[in-house]
Amino acid sequence: MKKRKISILCLILTVFITVAMVNSVWADTTTTPAPSPARNQDKVEGSDKKAIVIADTGASAAFGKPGENIIIELPLAVNREYLPTRKYVLRNITIEPIIPVKQEDMKKWPFEINQTSYIKKLEDMTYGSMADVFYSFKISETANKGLYPVSFSINATVWRLDDINGTDIKEDIEFQIVTYVNILEDGSKSQKINELGALAIASVDEDGAIIPAPAGNAGERVNLRLPIVNNGGNLSNISITPVISTSLDEWPFVVEAVNYGKSLPHMKHGDITFLEYDFKISPNISEGAKPINFRATYKENDVYMESLFSAYINVARGKPETKELPDSVPKLIITGYSIEPEVVYAEDEFQLVLNFQNTSHSSTIKNAGIVLTLEDNSIMPAKGESDTRYINSLKPRGTTSSVFRLKALPTALNPTSTIAVTMDYENEKVVKGTATQGIVIPIKQRMEMSIEEPIIYDEDTAVGDPIAVSMAIVNKGRTKAFNLEIDIESEDILMFEKYYGGDLIPAGKHSADFQIIGGKMGTLTGDFVITYEDVDGEIFEERKPFQVEILSETSDTDKIIQGEIQQPKKKSALPWIGGTGGIGAIALGYLYRFKWRKK
Repeated sequence: MKKRKISILCLILTVFITVAMVNSVWADTTTTPAPSPARNQDKVEGSDKKAIVIADTGASAAFGKPGENIIIELPLAVNREYLPTRKYVLRNITIEPIIPVKQEDMKKWPFEINQTSYIKKLEDMTYGSMADVFYSFKISETANKGLYPVSFSINATVWRLDDINGTDIKEDIEFQIVTYVNILEDGSKSQKINELGALAIASVDEDGAIIPAPAGNAGERVNLRLPIVNNGGNLSNISITPVISTSLDEWPFVVEAVNYGKSLPHMKHGDITFLEYDFKISPNISEGAKPINFRATYKENDVYMESLFSAYINVARGKPETKELPDSVPKLIITGYSIEPEVVYAEDEFQLVLNFQNTSHSSTIKNAGIVLTLEDNSIMPAKGESDTRYINSLKPRGTTSSVFRLKALPTALNPTSTIAVTMDYENEKVVKGTATQGIVIPIKQRMEMSIEEPIIYDEDTAVGDPIAVSMAIVNKGRTKAFNLEIDIESEDILMFEKYYGGDLIPAGKHSADFQIIGGKMGTLTGDFVITYEDVDGEIFEERKPFQVEILSETSDTDKIIQGEIQQPKKKSALPWIGGTGGIGAIALGYLYRFKWRKK
C-alpha cells in the first residue's frame, strides 16, 4: 500500500514538471492580445479610502511614563481596495507626524519636540507591499496621564499604466492614519493636581495587611504609626504636622514638644511611607475613639497644595465623660457606601448609597447638606436627579443613608473615578461644622465587536476538499480586545487548526482567513465560535451559524489522478490539465483528502 502511494506522488511530480516546461514554451511563442480600449481611464478615480493603511498585525500600542523614550511602530500596507492591481504604483511617499503649531494645541501634544523635521521617505509600493516605519519620541514631563491619538500625514503620487496608449498617468494624493499612545502617569510639570488632596492615610500596609488603630488607657503612652499614601502626582517639599487643639476630642494627648512636624523630600504616585509618633494620652480624656488630625503641605507637579487627613486611637479606659462644651461640634462621617449594579459600565446609570453616622455621644446634628463633587468627563447626575441631599436631624450615635442616581459618561476612559463628598452641618447651638471624604467608583468600558457574516468559498466542493473562509471583525468599542480566537463546532466539518488573531485595538479591523473540510456529501451546518477577552480577563463569546454544500463524494481532482494512472503513456493527457496551477491544486486536494480519511 505504501509503495502504491509513493508511486502516485512521483507520477504527479513528473507531470507537474512536464507541464511547466510546456507552458514556458507556449509563453515564449504566444502573443498577448491587445487590451480593449477603456473609457474614463485617464485619471485615478477619487476615493475616500486610504491608499496606505495600518496593517492588522496585532502590533501593540506604545506606552510609557513622562521622561521616557518610546518607539511608535507603524506597520503599513497598501490598501488593496485602493490599488487593485500591479498596474498602480505609489511613488514619492513621505510620512510625518501631525504636530500642533498653535500654542494652545501644543499643550495637548504629549512629546518633546527635539528635531527640526520628522519626515520619513518610503520606497515605491504597489499591490501587496508592506513596510514598517518606526518613530522615536520622548514623552514630555508636561504630559498628563491618558490615551492620546497620534495622527500621521502621508503624501504620495499614484502612477498607473494607461490601457489605451500605454502612457503613465499620475496624481498626487494626501491622507492621514492614526495610532495611539498610552501615557501611564502625570509628568512632574503637568500642573495637574488632586483637588481632594494628594496625601491620605492608607488602609493597609506594604504587605496588604490591615493596620489596626492603636489603643491605650488615659495617662498611658501610645505609639502611633501612620501609613501615608500619595494618591496624587509627583510630590516634593513635603511637610506633615499634627493639628493640636485645646479640645480633648480633637487632640487627646499631652503636649510634650514644641513642634511635631516631619519632612519628606519627595513621593511618587502610589508611594507609601510611614511616620511614627510617641504620644502620652491625656489623663483627663474620656473613653472611645479619638481622631488625630494632620495637615500636609507640598508641591504637587510644581504647584503648592495642602491636604488634611485624620487617624484614630482607641481609649479603652478613660475619665468619665462630661457634658460637651456649648461650642463643641459633633462629627458627621461616611461609614460605608455601595453601588448598584456592582459593575458600572460607561453610558449606564447606577445608584450610589452613602451611609452616615453622627459620632457624638451627646450632640445632635442639624441641617446637614451633602454635596457630591464629580469628576468632569467621568460621572454626572442622572437625568432629573441632583448631586445634593439634605439631612434634617441626626441624633447622637445615629445613622442614616442617602441615595444618589448617577450616570457614568461614555468619555470615562480612566478605570476609576473619585467622588468628593462635602458635608456641612451644625449642632443645637448653631455651631457650624464641615467634613469632606472621598470615595472611588470603578467604571468599565463595554466590549463592542462587530463580526460580519463569514464568506465561504464552497463552489464545486467535494468531500475532503479544503474550503476557504474569510471573516471580517471590527472593534467598535473604546477598549482593547485581547486574545481573539476562532474555533468551529460541527459534527461533519473540521477546522485545520484554531485561528488566533491576537489583540485588536479600538477602531481596529481584522480579517480572519482560514480553511475548513467537509466530511460527507450534502448540506452541512455548524457554528464559528469567536472568543476574546477584556482588560480584566473576562471572556466574551459570539457565534456565527453557517452551512456549506458538498456536491460530490469525489472531486474532479481525484478523477484526473485516476485517469492519469490508467493511461500514463498517452500524450493527450496534457491539454486537459490547466497548467501548473491545476497540477498544484490536484496534489493539494489529494493530500487533504488523504489527511481527512486518516482522521
